[in-house]
Amino acid sequence: MATPLELSASVRSETGRHVHAVRRRGEVPAILYGHNVKPQNIAIEARSLQKVWHGAGHSHLVDLALDGGRARKVLIRELQVNPRTMELMHVDLFAVNLREKLTVEVPLIPIGESPAVTEFKLGVLQQVITSVKVECMPGDIPALLNVDISGLTEIDQAIRLSEVPLPERVTLATGVDPDELVLKVAQVRVAAEAEEAEAAPEEGEEAEAGEGGDDDSGSSS
Repeated sequence: MATPLELSASVRSETGRHVHAVRRRGEVPAILYGHNVKPQNIAIEARSLQKVWHGAGHSHLVDLALDGGRARKVLIRELQVNPRTMELMHVDLFAVNLREKLTVEVPLIPIGESPAVTEFKLGVLQQVITSVKVECMPGDIPALLNVDISGLTEIDQAIRLSEVPLPERVTLATGVDPDELVLKVAQVRVAAEAEEAEAAPEEGEEAEAGEGGDDDSGSSS
């Protein structure tokens, strides 16, 4: 049985510009909202959140204890990360109702090998979407959905959402198109095109060199 994912949090008073003080003491500003919860500004220890995020993503339930109280089940709805420093900037936590269905985004993971790619060398695997929204009870949330690519033997052969097996009691969320493309075998670009692209700058450099020679001769006259 998987180890429960747990977080501890405390109510914070800092808002707006003052949230910098939260980050300086090694915590991440957060907001808790959802089932039977009035939106609350909270703070979570950054290292603990980083560790739980790696294990939970958007699709695993997390036990959140606020100010030492009784833990409640939450999902990490949104995590903001500074793209330059990779510092965790803010997190949204959604308190779930264990008796109601919810919509979650689940990763789509290719498994196996495509003969068109690995054996026949006809093309490359192109993944169009990497996740999909599904609907289910909180206790039935899948960690991921496997996409078996072992049947892809030809160029342009593809797999659509309708062909991805779903666990029991899990359905595609309302509004998701079952005909949406997940991945396909795309044709490899002709090598000559790549060579031409590499040669183009060289030709440009030669032209610049020629122009530079004319300027030199003109300046000496």
